[in-house]
Amino acid sequence: MSEAGEKMEEKLTRREVREGAFIILYQTMFGQELGEIIEADEESLGLVKNHETDAIVRGVMSHDQELTDYIAKYSTTRSVARISKVNLVLMKIAIYEMKYNDKVPGAAAINEAVELGKKYAYKQDCSFINGVLNSCLEEIENDRD
Repeated sequence: MSEAGEKMEEKLTRREVREGAFIILYQTMFGQELGEIIEADEESLGLVKNHETDAIVRGVMSHDQELTDYIAKYSTTRSVARISKVNLVLMKIAIYEMKYNDKVPGAAAINEAVELGKKYAYKQDCSFINGVLNSCLEEIENDRD
């Protein structure tokens, strides 16, 4: 990678990192291969990503069942099968960060999921996302104590 490319990576905000991971992970839910998605997105969407984006994508994919189980446990109004793919991906990213990234405060992960929800999900889904994630955070923090 060129020096200029490395500097560009450093300038990504946490929101840009999460949004890139969201876009990639959302597409994997439709059976596309990760390499194909990344190549196509870089060409057509000008996808902005870096090593942090890749780490979130790999982490969510490797812990997918565990993250889904958290959502199933705390989604009292909808079964996982009835939750939109957008909401599932946003919540999986936040739960992954709460559980496996000590640098990200739980409240920040939740806030970012809700903010991305405002952009990509239905407005009424944001309170649902917030409620499920707050319950998950409580369990994750209790398990750490």
